[in-house]
Amino acid sequence: MSKVNGASLAKLLYEYYGVSLSEKEKKWFALDGKELKGSILAGDNRGQAVALAVSHEDRSVCRMSFFNGTKESEVVAVRTMLKSPLVSQKITMDALHLKPNSLIPIAEAGGIFLVGLKDNQAELLAEMRFCSEQDQGIYAYDSGVKKGHGREERRSYCSYNIEKAYVDKRWKRANFNYLIKVQRERTICNSHTHSKQIAYFLTNKKVQNQADAMELYQAIRCHWQVETANNTRDCILREDKLRCTITHTNQTIALCRTMVISILNKSDIKNRSEVMDYFADHFFKCIAFLKKIRFL
Repeated sequence: MSKVNGASLAKLLYEYYGVSLSEKEKKWFALDGKELKGSILAGDNRGQAVALAVSHEDRSVCRMSFFNGTKESEVVAVRTMLKSPLVSQKITMDALHLKPNSLIPIAEAGGIFLVGLKDNQAELLAEMRFCSEQDQGIYAYDSGVKKGHGREERRSYCSYNIEKAYVDKRWKRANFNYLIKVQRERTICNSHTHSKQIAYFLTNKKVQNQADAMELYQAIRCHWQVETANNTRDCILREDKLRCTITHTNQTIALCRTMVISILNKSDIKNRSEVMDYFADHFFKCIAFLKKIRFL
């Protein structure tokens, strides 16, 4: 495994299973990092990690980048993926990536970003809070109360035109156009515990009507697809159970897991955990399946 060329394997993987990206019909992708917990050495808090670009539409992985959490940054790893053609698509990111050098390349390539805004950019957050308090929201949407998984949730969205709002000159080329304010209210049914949270997001997208706003609101909801993809890697493929401290081996196996998920995404398999357990016990059935879908 340690002798496998990760870059070459990744290139083959994305050429064969990659998402087709079009300038005319841009797609939404969520960018985020995931720790490979089994790679953490004794005495360390971080280990090898992977940054993923996951399609909102079908949870397929479009790009991967590796980094060492003890001495390297997820921000830098994500930036290595912001190249053509991904950089010109529609991208959602956590507040960690709200940085000029991450957003400006997207804006200048004609892409769309939707990024969280939190205390790590305190001055910008204060200005945007002021805008939401002083300005009239333009396009609003209330999800109503949704029940599921033992809780009740309600989300209220509102967008604000901030094209003329004051921002520091280092943000100018990012072309902030709209601020999205989301209020989430949640009640845990068993304990009747109630919580309220307000989140802010910035985008360079020009919101011209309610449909444009709804696309952004849906993109915020779909950003959780990254976490869903991580859950598949952990629960079905047991990524966090692997104990290995060899960098190249971890990277190769992570790429193989991405390939397996891509194969599963292209099949009509419903219960993935059951099928993976079955194939583990019936190797030739697995080979027959791979031939059936023309992988072999």
